[in-house]
Amino acid sequence: MFINTVISYQINKKSSQLKKIFVVMFSILILTFVMNYTNYVYSENIQSSVPLNKTKLVYHLSSDDPWRATIALSDSNTMLKMGYNVTLLLSIEGVQLGVKDPHQQLGLDMLRNNVTDFIKSGGHVIVCKICLHIVGYNDSDIINGAVIGSPQTMANLLNKTTVVDY
Repeated sequence: MFINTVISYQINKKSSQLKKIFVVMFSILILTFVMNYTNYVYSENIQSSVPLNKTKLVYHLSSDDPWRATIALSDSNTMLKMGYNVTLLLSIEGVQLGVKDPHQQLGLDMLRNNVTDFIKSGGHVIVCKICLHIVGYNDSDIINGAVIGSPQTMANLLNKTTVVDY
């Protein structure tokens, strides 16, 4: 009798452990499904909510710091590929990325090439005229495809626009 009770207890104990394992595994499975479905629905909503080539984005880069410039260029290229109308506005030290020959000690040649590629991909680049002259460049020193930012150009650019500042 005692042995039967012990065996019955061990079987019930193992059965209880198996039930717990099953509940945990089933919960993980359900949670994984819900998370994947939520991500799918979220990504579909984002893609369908972006009106292609209608939302204007301006990435304002006022620094010649390579790290900041890399992030601004990466973000602007990503948004351009997603169908946004993207303009890179270069001001203050950022004008160095919009000229044919930036100051060599800054080491910006590779980033300047990325700006040129951005233009070739359909992006727009506007260089602040006053900033360009303060740094010692002329209007003719800007890279092909870039535009000098006049007050009228700036007013048109910033009208109903989302600006991201770097």
